[in-house]
Amino acid sequence: MAKSEFTKSVQMRLWLYRILDWAILFLPVFIYIVMALADGGVTKAGKVSVVATVMVALILTIFNIFRQKELRCPIWISIIGLYVAFKEQLLPLIIILAISTTLDELLFKSLIGYYKAKYISSKTYDERKEEEKEQEAESLPTTRS
Repeated sequence: MAKSEFTKSVQMRLWLYRILDWAILFLPVFIYIVMALADGGVTKAGKVSVVATVMVALILTIFNIFRQKELRCPIWISIIGLYVAFKEQLLPLIIILAISTTLDELLFKSLIGYYKAKYISSKTYDERKEEEKEQEAESLPTTRS
């Protein structure tokens, strides 16, 4: 099945918004995790707690991807490990996550839903047009020699 240019552009926008959504939610936490593991002032117990909570969060994220659930708990589980590692530096991350979660819920979820519905509709339209072309080709009279 060939996709029309319109369908391709809608699919690109859908994936752009999905990637932006994941980036604003998970990138700040990832940066803080790297900072915690690279910081010389963090104790070994703090680094172990960060690694342990990140592993649990990764397992839940994989579960999230396969089951297509929308879990926010991997972010907060990672924050527990970061809290143990360096609670004094955690307030900026909490503020960033509050803003990014608000953007996710108010902006990105609606954009993703809109473009997902538009993509499905456009894909269905393309399929219908292709079937109509095939039916037209079958119904054309054959020429006799």
